Amino acid sequence: MPKARATADELAEFLARIESKVYQIPARLKETNALERLMALVLQGEHGTYAVGERSVKALKETFVHWNEVRVARHFEVQDSLTQARIGDAQIRAVSAQEYLRRVFGLQNHLELDWLYDASPERRGKLLSALSMAPHHSSTVLDLDALEGSENSGQVPLTPALKRLFARLGMVGVNPKEAAVRELLDPVTGGKQRYPNYLALCALARLMPVTKPPRCRKTEALLEAFKGRNTLAEPALVALLVEVGYEVPLASSGKPAAGKTAAAKKPPRPKSKTSS
Repeated sequence: MPKARATADELAEFLARIESKVYQIPARLKETNALERLMALVLQGEHGTYAVGERSVKALKETFVHWNEVRVARHFEVQDSLTQARIGDAQIRAVSAQEYLRRVFGLQNHLELDWLYDASPERRGKLLSALSMAPHHSSTVLDLDALEGSENSGQVPLTPALKRLFARLGMVGVNPKEAAVRELLDPVTGGKQRYPNYLALCALARLMPVTKPPRCRKTEALLEAFKGRNTLAEPALVALLVEVGYEVPLASSGKPAAGKTAAAKKPPRPKSKTSS
């Protein structure tokens, strides 16, 4: 097996171990426009699930004829729509939905956002900064959405931050060639894992310092977590990820696979005493 392929497999193991429900986001459905996609992300929040945000958008669409009606509706009407759909934190999400629509309308005097998919990442970033209420991973989701149907739709964007991340993990040199990074990145960002794995990698990449100090504890903690991906027990892994700054809830509670660590083995049964 080629060395690069083996390294990509190791990366896949690590990503499976730090998998988070926050990043379990599917590709955008064709019938979902940019306004609705971004609203689902806003209603998801920083540590919620996209599924809840998506259900919230669906509930509001079934109740109101147009998104402008949601914007100008009375708060209790929006909240009731979410409550009837059994959406958690309906009051908070109702406030967020209306505030999001009001901010979008205030920025451009209309609610159409499909121009986002023809815009540059920088322009999309400016809108997100102006809204100042979308979770951090929204920019990455929109970047992937914008690729669909384009000439480069098969490959995820390769950023300088991702190159630094792979260099910090010791997988490539300090100034790696794009081909070397692609050998690691492309195998783990295909199919159903395209969005979740790419979002997790970009989240880690954002946490790495641009200039590595003589002793960078974030890098050290990340390396320890990566090397212990198959042996570390949940508390130890989570503690290292917190040091890195990766504080999203893990999908599988960070538990290693059975048989991978001595901590997972059952202790020997004590011998029974025979009666005299």
